Amino acid sequence: MIDREELVRRWQAGWSVSRGWTTVEDDNNGILIVRAGEESRPTEYVVLDADGKPERVERAAQLAFADGGGRGSGWITLATDDKEARIEQLEDLGLEVQQDQDWLMTIQLSEQPALKLHERYALHAELEDDLIITRATLHGGVVSSGRMAVVGEDAVADRIETDPAHRRRGLGSAVMASLVEAAAAKGAKRGILIASIDGLRLYRSLGWKVIADIVIARSR
Repeated sequence: MIDREELVRRWQAGWSVSRGWTTVEDDNNGILIVRAGEESRPTEYVVLDADGKPERVERAAQLAFADGGGRGSGWITLATDDKEARIEQLEDLGLEVQQDQDWLMTIQLSEQPALKLHERYALHAELEDDLIITRATLHGGVVSSGRMAVVGEDAVADRIETDPAHRRRGLGSAVMASLVEAAAAKGAKRGILIASIDGLRLYRSLGWKVIADIVIARSR
């Protein structure tokens, strides 16, 4: 089993490929600095081993506040086994912790079941360099979609979404199965993702395992 610090590092690599973020700096002290360049989230500080080395969280907070881009310009993401302690630390440092719960999850791709889509729908998969994009359509309209970035033997899932009017029809499962099949064909062996509360049940039903809680905060 890959240690959690390495898993977070590898998740970030795939996440950046999925989002098209090409500028990532490693400060060599347990913080990955992602220059996302998005108006609402210009810089992300990914903290490695926040539980074992909480001083890294303090350093990330200093960097977030030093961004100078105003409220919310610096974001911090970390994985933890002690969510309450990390939330308290971040709040004591003056950061605004996001209330939505997220989880770091992983799977050996060979363990995810192959699933077929209901015949009413059609699946379309395309490859853009190392990024796989799958869409489920009905009468030509996209009703579910997702993407998976392949970096070495890792496949990082991102933006798995289903139109609310078409949920509970196996679309998310079929999209994930399509993505995993294409990623495995490119040589990927391990899946990694960060799940929201909406996606947790789906991924668990497909065999993905929770590795840690994810806590996200931003500068005030």
